[in-house]
Amino acid sequence: MPSLIYIARRLPLLRVSLAACLLVTANAQASAQEAAGTSASPQNISIRVQRLDDSYIDAYLNLPEDDEKASILLVFQGSECTSVDPEGDRFPFSLPRNVVRLDIQKYGISPERQRNEAGHCPSDYLENNTIDGRVLDALTVLSHLRASAGWWDGRLFVAGASEGATIATIVGSLAPETRGLILINGSIGRPFSEGWTEAVLAEITRQGGDAEALAAARREISATWEKARKTPTSETYEGASNTLRWWRSIIDLRPLNLLVNFRHPILLVQSERDQMTPAASARAAAARLARENPNFTYLELPGLDHGFLDANGQPQYEQVLPRLDAELARQASLAHGRQHD
Repeated sequence: MPSLIYIARRLPLLRVSLAACLLVTANAQASAQEAAGTSASPQNISIRVQRLDDSYIDAYLNLPEDDEKASILLVFQGSECTSVDPEGDRFPFSLPRNVVRLDIQKYGISPERQRNEAGHCPSDYLENNTIDGRVLDALTVLSHLRASAGWWDGRLFVAGASEGATIATIVGSLAPETRGLILINGSIGRPFSEGWTEAVLAEITRQGGDAEALAAARREISATWEKARKTPTSETYEGASNTLRWWRSIIDLRPLNLLVNFRHPILLVQSERDQMTPAASARAAAARLARENPNFTYLELPGLDHGFLDANGQPQYEQVLPRLDAELARQASLAHGRQHD
């Protein structure tokens, strides 16, 4: 009989596979930037900004070598405890001209301190990583750039995948400079607790689980959510990077509540076969946003899962990533008052 133990081992591997496999495409995309009229010869720099607790946030920018003003694309990774330095675990984007990329490390993560070969995360990451902490870090970095980045033209685009889509929604909605959002396979329309429960039950059903197995799963998940709400500790659940403290910070959030007030372009991307954030959540959000925002676009990816794999387990990145790049270019053109085909 399928069990939650099996699913707990399987789903985190799928989470990691998305980021790891997408890295393979980054070099190919970079080689095509010049032909596409994108920023060339970027200068990678790092910045450090102090948190309220006196620790430091590490962030990375790829500034163009010319002296022109530039917009920022802020990209948020998912629930991995891996580094987002220029050589690290990044979701690949081809940048339009005059757009620079910003990545922000999670608490306790650096190129030297990240998930090890055994799959374990640094202890200070486990003790401090939460959704609200990542949001505060991002707002702190943006505040620093407002005061110090003379090259910034005051325009911001925000993108995120999986957990990163939740962060992107919150930060993008709260930062007044935001001119566009790209949200990929995140639980947007319903609280994460509902979507995750639905995903686990669907997986048990797919593997032939009976009513008893489904009822046991519901009880276990419900008990875990209650434990996370009452005692949010560093104990992990469903993946080596997901503590009860982290779960407490995300399970009751409905990002749609912020998005309904956002009037700039939004692209919401959802894989039809997503086994972690079911498409029903994105469809519910899309139905509401289509009424509220004339600049909203919904893109569902037929037959693909959370990691952009098809039913045969084959990656379909070539079908997805160019569409994300095209949307970023479109949003940048609109923000700069340019025509875009």
